[in-house]
Amino acid sequence: MAFVLIVALAVRLVAVIYSRGFIQSDDYYDTVEVSYDWLRNGLRDESGCLHWKEQPATTIVRFPLYTLFLYVVMKLHYIVGITALDRMMYGIRLLHALISLLPIWAVFRLTQRITGKNNWAVFGGLAVALHFAMPFLGVRNLIEMVGGNIWIVAIYYFYRHQEDKQTKWLYLAGLMTGLAWMIRFQLAFAVLPIPLILWYERRSIKPAFHYCMAVFIMLVISAAADKLLLGYFAASTINNLTLNTGLGARYTTIPFMYPLLMLGFFIPPLSVLLMYLGCRLSFIRRHGLLIASSLCFVVCHMIHPNQQERFMIPIVPVLFLIAILALYHQYQRKGYILKSRKAFAVITIVTLVVNFILLPPLTFGYGHRGLIEPLISFERMNPRPKVMFIQPGMHRWIPEAYAGFEPLPRVYIRAWDDLNRLPPQDRRKDAFDYFLLYPLHEQDLQAYLDSIQTRYGLLEKVKCIKPSTYDMIFHELNPNHYRTYEAFVYKPKGI
Repeated sequence: MAFVLIVALAVRLVAVIYSRGFIQSDDYYDTVEVSYDWLRNGLRDESGCLHWKEQPATTIVRFPLYTLFLYVVMKLHYIVGITALDRMMYGIRLLHALISLLPIWAVFRLTQRITGKNNWAVFGGLAVALHFAMPFLGVRNLIEMVGGNIWIVAIYYFYRHQEDKQTKWLYLAGLMTGLAWMIRFQLAFAVLPIPLILWYERRSIKPAFHYCMAVFIMLVISAAADKLLLGYFAASTINNLTLNTGLGARYTTIPFMYPLLMLGFFIPPLSVLLMYLGCRLSFIRRHGLLIASSLCFVVCHMIHPNQQERFMIPIVPVLFLIAILALYHQYQRKGYILKSRKAFAVITIVTLVVNFILLPPLTFGYGHRGLIEPLISFERMNPRPKVMFIQPGMHRWIPEAYAGFEPLPRVYIRAWDDLNRLPPQDRRKDAFDYFLLYPLHEQDLQAYLDSIQTRYGLLEKVKCIKPSTYDMIFHELNPNHYRTYEAFVYKPKGI
């Protein structure tokens, strides 16, 4: 266990240092930005309730446990004199890296207990530790990942209950279920079949009752916290259910996106073999709760019209466990994974090669570099510069919290008509110290410059911030949704 955790932590520490920025909008705008805003402006609004940036408490759709956790971490940084968000994020990513060791511990211990083999446990732990996406995802501010890290601990306690039938494990599982649910509401889909499975496996309703009681206690605690923070009982739960029941499709996706996504995540052709072994009836009988819970989670998300790739992240740690146990089940029954050792060796080598090719670019992945790096440079300037952001047609807001604790003096040009609506003080030649340009296409840069120079005089280039490898990969995969965010910094000529 120590060896596996040391290997896992070593890779994650690299990600803590180099895997900066954010990948999805919720990775920043609905987590980090909210907590940093609380640090700047206080937790409560005029009504005495928690606010969510400009939104009042009555509209908050997320239980604020995770954002409050981030706020506490930021507050500790602030107390010791660290106010820059970029520097705070190193500490935040480190804590996430430590939390991301939970699925490695759980898979190791469960594999060890179920198989009785240390070598299988090491194999399972290293699979989670060194999978190409896990260090990268582990240090991100994704509630999907944090919720999934806690959910697999609940699965661990379910298996402990199967061993000795002690009720305490069900209450611990319920505690972990409640925590995971508070962070990621949609994990409720994985919980739905569990009481029925407990009832069926034990031929008694008592285990299901004890587990449901523990979950119910956690739900009451969260509802009461909503009353204290948001103004009325179970506010975030009611708001979340209201939003999601009326939410239609936000993105155009392919049929069976989630199964195909998981096949790609676990690297074919190995992933195809794992799916086949996991669907064997003998394996399902042995691990019914694990399979039913995970299947319910995936199917419910497939039914919902709003489908996004990140929604599968909470179930990823559990899928690692299923994969390892399915391989062991086949080996235990047959004495081999595939009859052809050569074929299995080829599949294994292909999987390892692909995995370790993908591991470095993701571990060093810097998401939305062009949006963040200029702001960090502005944060370090004294006195504070006044900046014009030129971003017509770009659908991403600027993550201005990276520009420093005190708000950056700034103006946004999100449509060219905005230039004509500027107040008189922003029309002077010397109104701005820097101009930050985000042309939609490289050939548009000169046209952007001409439009600005017509009003503010000649500009000289300070620097160009190129997209990271991560940004380029995802731009190539989905250019309409994920732009490169290449940034061009200019200042008035002669200054």
